[in-house]
Amino acid sequence: MWILTTLLLVIPQAYAIEVPVMLLSEETSIEEIVSRSASHAHADISGDGSSIDLTYSTAKPLSVFVIFQHNDSEFSTFETLQATLPAGNTQVASIDLTQSPGWSLGKNAYRLYFFSDSAAGAEFHDIEFIDASMGKLASAMFQHLTMLQPYSPASYHRLAGYIILGVSLTAIVGLALLAVVLVLMMQKRSHMILPVIVVVVLIAHARFSIDALRYSWKHTTEWTSNKTYATAGSIPEIAKSLLEEEATSVYLCHTGTTYAKKLLQYHAYPALITDQNPTHVVVHKSTDWSIDENSLRCGEENFDVTLIEKYNDGSALYLRNS
Repeated sequence: MWILTTLLLVIPQAYAIEVPVMLLSEETSIEEIVSRSASHAHADISGDGSSIDLTYSTAKPLSVFVIFQHNDSEFSTFETLQATLPAGNTQVASIDLTQSPGWSLGKNAYRLYFFSDSAAGAEFHDIEFIDASMGKLASAMFQHLTMLQPYSPASYHRLAGYIILGVSLTAIVGLALLAVVLVLMMQKRSHMILPVIVVVVLIAHARFSIDALRYSWKHTTEWTSNKTYATAGSIPEIAKSLLEEEATSVYLCHTGTTYAKKLLQYHAYPALITDQNPTHVVVHKSTDWSIDENSLRCGEENFDVTLIEKYNDGSALYLRNS
């Protein structure tokens, strides 16, 4: 059972270990983490600081996800942090919140999700926010400016806006440009206004183009070398095989959101993704399936199948035997 208590007076001072923190990436399989966890818990906290020190005791490492909550408890997947807390007794681990573009000055609200391979979970003794130094603020600003824009699995052509210390870069550049224009007008150098605006706009677009180019190179290289594409994995290749097979109805064995189902339906049209009397079965990133010769189980569903093809991301396509 999870226990979240505050024992400020009885816990001895310990040195906080700064754990590696990263943004939730497209390669992270949350469903796999959830399915293999023996216990889990969450906690809502709020405070002012650039990092949080967690004092806890656990027999096995903890997977933790830090969600930045906004108004009405809304949150952005692109701002979520993930880390692994090492096992230990009265262990102190520090999580750097500035690694997320969702972090901003002042008080912020967070939801922490913990997953453990141990049924006993963990015992939390203290949670403390650490104030940001001027050096930390400067580092966070530079990091947010140069941070690779998060890639949206909802669209292959969408990049979220740049955020620096919780403020949109567009607003920052706009206000800065307005201030520069006012200064030029006061100095009676109006002829410089248009060139300055053009240069600033070009620089802003260049920053976006750099990230777009980086993603284009990454995904193109992945596709040409592995026939997988970002969060879609082998779905485009699976759809191609389904079209060659002239499949009419397909059962998708998948653990997670409806994203994979919608994507496969798009690429495999006119084949219908359905649970009713399918001619083919696709296994894609599922955590609850097994195959024994020709007998395939997905959850509570069972099919008599013949393997057609396996794919580089672990997916497989089967023909359902009559």
